[in-house]
Amino acid sequence: MIKRSQVEDFAQVGPNATFVCTSTSKSCTEKDGPFDKNGQLKAEGKVESVAYGRADSKDVSGLQLQRTYERVIKQMGGRLVAVMLGQSEKTGQMRQVHLIERKDQKKWVFVDTRSQYTLLNLSVITETALPDILTAGEFKSQLETQGYVALNVNFDTNKSVVLDSDKPTLDQVVSLLALSPDLRLSVDGHTDNEGNAAANKQLSQQRAEAIVAYLVNAGVAKDRLVAKGFGSETPVADNRTEEGRAKNRRVELVKPKPSVHSASDKPTDSVLLSLLAR
Repeated sequence: MIKRSQVEDFAQVGPNATFVCTSTSKSCTEKDGPFDKNGQLKAEGKVESVAYGRADSKDVSGLQLQRTYERVIKQMGGRLVAVMLGQSEKTGQMRQVHLIERKDQKKWVFVDTRSQYTLLNLSVITETALPDILTAGEFKSQLETQGYVALNVNFDTNKSVVLDSDKPTLDQVVSLLALSPDLRLSVDGHTDNEGNAAANKQLSQQRAEAIVAYLVNAGVAKDRLVAKGFGSETPVADNRTEEGRAKNRRVELVKPKPSVHSASDKPTDSVLLSLLAR
C-alpha cells in the first residue's frame, strides 16, 4: 500500500550516497549522467515520489523489491545505470538508479530499500527544463493585466515551510513591492480536493501565512499583505486527474480590487444641505 506520495514540478533527488556506474564499475561522474564529481546522484526535473509498504507492516525483502523493479523497468525498455557503493544484496539494503529513455525524454528511476525493510522508496525524475523565475517586472505586468499571478512555489507534503528553492521567486516579490510602494497584495493558498476539506483549508492558510512571514522578514511592511487560505474551494482544473490536481495546488498573489461607490454613497453638497434643512 502507498504510505506517502508527492509530486514536485521541479526539484532535485540527491541522496547522501556514492554511486558506482555499472558500465565502468567505478564511481560515477558528471559524464555518466546526473551525478556530481563525488558520485552522488543529483537528478533534477519533475519528481514523483512514492513510499510503499505492506498493509500489515511486516518486513519485505529489500532484495526482492529491487529485483522486482529491475524486471519491470527492463520490460519498459530501461536499464540499470548505477548502484550504491557498499550496498548489500544479502541484507537487502540497496539503492539503485535506472534510466528509461523515450524519444527526447529521460526518466531516472531511483529505487531505495536501504532505510528499512518495511518500506520501498521510489522516485521517478523526468528531466525538464528549469522553470523560469518571474522577475519583479513580470509580476507587476501580470497583476496589472489580470489582477493576479500564480507563484511557482512548492511545499513538502502536509508542510508549510518555505523551501530554499523557492526563495529566489519570493525575493522577486520583495523587489516588486519595493518598486511599487502603494501596492498591497493578498497571498491566497489553494489545495486540491484530496483529503479532509477542513484540514486542506487550514494547510492552505498556513502556507499563505508562511509566505507572508517570509516577505515581512525580508522587509515588507506587514500591513501591505494579507494571507488567505481557500483549501479546495476554488479549483482551476479538473481534480479527477493528477495534472489537474497539481494545477489546483497553488499560491497566488492577488491585487485587491478598488472599492466602487455609487453616487448615493457620497452625497453631493446639495443633497447634504437638503438633509440638514429637514
